[in-house]
Amino acid sequence: MKFVRLVLIVAAIAVRGGDALSASASAPPEVFTFPAEFEPQSAMWIGARPKENGRPTLGVVVQMAQALAPHVDVYLVVPGEAVQAQLKKLLRARHVDPRRIRYQTITSNPTQWYRDIGPIFLKGNRGHLKVVDFNFNCYGDCKIGSPEAKAKEGIDRQIAAMLHLPVLHTNLVSEGGDRDVNGRGTMMAVESVEMQRNPGISRNRIERELLRLLGQKKMIWLKQGVAEDDDAQQGEVEGNVYAAGAGGHIDEVAHFTDPHTVVLEQVTPRERNSDPVLRISYERLEGNYRILKAATDQDGRPFRIARMPAADPLYLNLTLKPGDDGLAFFRGSKPGRPIRVIVPRSYMNFVVSNGVVLVARYWRPGRPESTRRKDEAAKQILQSLFPDRRVVQIDAENLNYGGGGMHCATQQEPAVP
Repeated sequence: MKFVRLVLIVAAIAVRGGDALSASASAPPEVFTFPAEFEPQSAMWIGARPKENGRPTLGVVVQMAQALAPHVDVYLVVPGEAVQAQLKKLLRARHVDPRRIRYQTITSNPTQWYRDIGPIFLKGNRGHLKVVDFNFNCYGDCKIGSPEAKAKEGIDRQIAAMLHLPVLHTNLVSEGGDRDVNGRGTMMAVESVEMQRNPGISRNRIERELLRLLGQKKMIWLKQGVAEDDDAQQGEVEGNVYAAGAGGHIDEVAHFTDPHTVVLEQVTPRERNSDPVLRISYERLEGNYRILKAATDQDGRPFRIARMPAADPLYLNLTLKPGDDGLAFFRGSKPGRPIRVIVPRSYMNFVVSNGVVLVARYWRPGRPESTRRKDEAAKQILQSLFPDRRVVQIDAENLNYGGGGMHCATQQEPAVP
């Protein structure tokens, strides 16, 4: 009898063990989402190309790293050893803790704009990371798979391999600067940008793929970005005036600052009447305001909307000669014909990290007092929206000459347990 009972007990244990193994094998897969920028981060990645259109940029990168390093590890993506050595010297002079700085070398077509083509980190509900690999077509100005596109398209996979992270692939074209999330399941993007990047694909299909890839529940589509961020290869903004931006990214227009709040750029009626480019931006921004005012989050709740002043416009006067590369870049321009180019300066291109927010400042001696007032207003607005973080102002104008800003040059890596 004891033997029979022992056999029955062993059999029962085996069955329970089998059930446990079966339950483990059928456990649901890990769920990955793209966290909000204001959620905890383990690192901030920054592109560190030495110049943008002839303007030195390493000084801006060093200021950013100095402000970020007390709060988060900083990965500086450099094009080679010479730039790395230069950065080390500059950071040492500013007494930046070298233990918080890491370097990654990308020699194949280095870029400043890691927000757009760098790794998009997803965070899993079991504490793992994954990278989304979007396609790239030179901001809509070249073909997928062309030499120009291939030069940058694989950088996200290259960094994922360095970090030994799995990659989620998609044929959809999309840049990181055109998406923002509230951390609860709602995402914003600019319709004109995503449609231009993906000709022949409906907005509904683009939306479904973006929500699937980034683990979001609801999309809010803004119509257009600001005119200062228009793409020069798409032609003039107004008259003989060109912009030289990314084509209207969300990070020049609107940001979630918490799950329930959106900050949106604002052009005043007076500014609208004083500048032809700002007149166009005014109409676009007010249209986006109406969309956000009527929008709700993933739970059906309305958003609080704060407004951020538009930076005072800055123009460059150019006259291109026969054979200049700019003739192809500024579509429709002609040799010997002067053109005006608006620099895409913006307070909206701010960076959020653990304990700190980085925002541009533009006043210098000799510039209008209105610029000083706007610098201070931008700082105060962000301080009110991020009361527990330090707001640091940085002269980042040299980045703007390359068509982007501090946010464009960064990509956050979320913290995991």
